[in-house]
Amino acid sequence: MKESYQKILVAVDSSDQARRAFQEAIEVTRRNHAHLYILMVSDTNRLGAEPYAVDHVIKEMHKASSAVIESLEKSIPEDIAYTSVMNEGNPKAEIVTYAEEQGIDLILMGATGTGTFSRLLLGSTTAYVVNNALCNVMVVR
Repeated sequence: MKESYQKILVAVDSSDQARRAFQEAIEVTRRNHAHLYILMVSDTNRLGAEPYAVDHVIKEMHKASSAVIESLEKSIPEDIAYTSVMNEGNPKAEIVTYAEEQGIDLILMGATGTGTFSRLLLGSTTAYVVNNALCNVMVVR
């Protein structure tokens, strides 16, 4: 276990577990005097329709992601330094890649996300991140 973490990533979506992971990330960031990175990835991996329809769906996903991020940012205490990022693609791969690119020390995320299918798999995104991230991962229930 590391003595302290300097760069903490919390991967969020609109789920209750992601919100709990976010709250835990605030506390861990504060205890470590670290920088918090908030990452939300819109899953565009399964989009396969007419280009106009895809563009429309991506715009709607971006609006929804922006609303979630803005809501979370409002609850961040003033003493916490943070960076918010919205990406598109495969969430599990994007989380791992972003963590590597930024030199993240610790990733926090919920055990499951918003999808019913993912709940059946105990959070396939979470399992992937736990098994593939180069840093520690804290799973919040």
